[in-house]
Amino acid sequence: MTQKKFYYVSISGKRIEPEPSINDQLTVVGTSEQINELQQQLDQIQRDDELTQFRAPIPYKSADHDQATDKFNEDLIKVYHTVYELGTDETRAHIRQMNILSKLQDTDYNYPGYER
Repeated sequence: MTQKKFYYVSISGKRIEPEPSINDQLTVVGTSEQINELQQQLDQIQRDDELTQFRAPIPYKSADHDQATDKFNEDLIKVYHTVYELGTDETRAHIRQMNILSKLQDTDYNYPGYER
Protein backbone atom coordinates (compact mmCIF):
# COMPACT_ATOMS: atom_id res chain seq x y z
CA MET A 1 0.00 0.00 0.00
CA THR A 2 1.25 3.44 -0.92
CA GLN A 3 1.72 5.81 1.99
CA LYS A 4 -0.47 8.89 2.20
CA LYS A 5 1.15 12.28 2.69
CA PHE A 6 0.02 15.83 3.24
CA TYR A 7 -0.02 18.13 0.21
CA TYR A 8 -1.08 21.73 -0.29
CA VAL A 9 -3.28 22.55 -3.27
CA SER A 10 -3.67 25.95 -4.88
CA ILE A 11 -6.66 25.70 -7.18
CA SER A 12 -6.21 29.24 -8.46
CA GLY A 13 -2.51 28.56 -9.08
CA LYS A 14 -3.33 25.09 -10.43
CA ARG A 15 -0.51 23.43 -8.51
CA ILE A 16 0.20 21.06 -5.66
CA GLU A 17 3.07 21.60 -3.24
CA PRO A 18 4.60 19.27 -0.63
CA GLU A 19 5.03 22.22 1.78
CA PRO A 20 2.65 25.09 2.55
CA SER A 21 3.74 28.30 0.88
CA ILE A 22 0.80 30.60 0.06
CA ASN A 23 -2.52 31.59 1.60
CA ASP A 24 -4.93 30.15 -0.96
CA GLN A 25 -3.92 26.54 -0.38
CA LEU A 26 -6.14 23.69 0.73
CA THR A 27 -4.64 20.76 2.62
CA VAL A 28 -5.19 17.26 1.29
CA VAL A 29 -3.90 13.83 2.28
CA GLY A 30 -3.31 11.33 -0.48
CA THR A 31 -1.15 8.73 -2.13
CA SER A 32 1.16 9.70 -4.96
CA GLU A 33 -1.36 8.18 -7.40
CA GLN A 34 -4.21 10.26 -5.99
CA ILE A 35 -2.09 13.41 -6.09
CA ASN A 36 -1.03 12.69 -9.68
CA GLU A 37 -4.71 12.36 -10.65
CA LEU A 38 -5.48 15.64 -8.92
CA GLN A 39 -2.59 17.33 -10.76
CA GLN A 40 -3.98 16.02 -14.05
CA GLN A 41 -7.32 17.58 -13.17
CA LEU A 42 -5.60 20.89 -12.37
CA ASP A 43 -3.75 20.69 -15.68
CA GLN A 44 -7.10 20.17 -17.42
CA ILE A 45 -8.64 23.28 -15.90
CA GLN A 46 -5.53 25.19 -17.03
CA ARG A 47 -6.19 23.99 -20.61
CA ASP A 48 -9.90 24.81 -20.22
CA ASP A 49 -9.03 28.26 -18.93
CA GLU A 50 -6.84 28.90 -21.96
CA LEU A 51 -9.74 27.97 -24.27
CA THR A 52 -12.14 30.34 -22.52
CA GLN A 53 -9.72 33.21 -23.16
CA PHE A 54 -10.49 32.99 -26.88
CA ARG A 55 -14.11 33.93 -26.19
CA ALA A 56 -13.38 36.73 -23.75
CA PRO A 57 -12.64 39.46 -26.33
CA ILE A 58 -15.83 38.76 -28.31
CA PRO A 59 -18.34 41.19 -26.80
CA TYR A 60 -21.46 39.73 -28.41
CA LYS A 61 -20.83 36.11 -27.43
CA SER A 62 -22.47 35.29 -24.10
CA ALA A 63 -20.40 33.21 -21.67
CA ASP A 64 -23.51 31.43 -20.41
CA HIS A 65 -23.89 29.69 -23.79
CA ASP A 66 -20.22 28.92 -24.32
CA GLN A 67 -19.08 25.29 -24.43
CA ALA A 68 -15.55 26.17 -23.31
CA THR A 69 -16.91 27.93 -20.22
CA ASP A 70 -19.23 25.01 -19.47
CA LYS A 71 -16.29 22.57 -19.75
CA PHE A 72 -14.15 24.75 -17.48
CA ASN A 73 -16.93 24.89 -14.88
CA GLU A 74 -17.51 21.12 -15.00
CA ASP A 75 -13.81 20.37 -14.63
CA LEU A 76 -13.43 22.91 -11.82
CA ILE A 77 -16.23 21.17 -9.91
CA LYS A 78 -14.37 17.86 -10.43
CA VAL A 79 -11.25 19.40 -8.90
CA TYR A 80 -13.17 20.67 -5.89
CA HIS A 81 -14.82 17.27 -5.49
CA THR A 82 -11.42 15.52 -5.50
CA VAL A 83 -9.97 18.07 -3.08
CA TYR A 84 -12.99 17.56 -0.85
CA GLU A 85 -12.57 13.77 -0.93
CA LEU A 86 -8.84 14.00 -0.09
CA GLY A 87 -9.15 17.05 2.15
CA THR A 88 -8.55 17.44 5.84
CA ASP A 89 -11.49 18.35 8.09
CA GLU A 90 -10.56 22.02 7.73
CA THR A 91 -10.43 21.76 3.93
CA ARG A 92 -13.79 20.00 3.80
CA ALA A 93 -15.35 22.62 6.06
CA HIS A 94 -14.00 25.37 3.80
CA ILE A 95 -15.43 23.73 0.67
CA ARG A 96 -18.79 23.17 2.37
CA GLN A 97 -18.82 26.85 3.33
CA MET A 98 -18.19 27.78 -0.32
CA ASN A 99 -21.37 25.88 -1.24
CA ILE A 100 -19.81 24.91 -4.58
CA LEU A 101 -20.64 21.20 -4.44
CA SER A 102 -24.41 20.99 -4.57
CA LYS A 103 -24.40 17.26 -3.81
CA LEU A 104 -23.13 18.06 -0.32
CA GLN A 105 -26.36 19.95 0.25
CA ASP A 106 -28.67 17.33 -1.28
CA THR A 107 -27.23 13.89 -0.52
CA ASP A 108 -30.60 12.12 -0.60
CA TYR A 109 -29.60 10.33 2.61
CA ASN A 110 -31.41 10.80 5.89
CA TYR A 111 -29.25 8.50 7.98
CA PRO A 112 -26.75 9.51 10.68
CA GLY A 113 -23.19 9.79 9.45
CA TYR A 114 -24.00 11.19 6.00
CA GLU A 115 -23.07 14.79 5.37
CA ARG A 116 -25.68 17.28 4.43
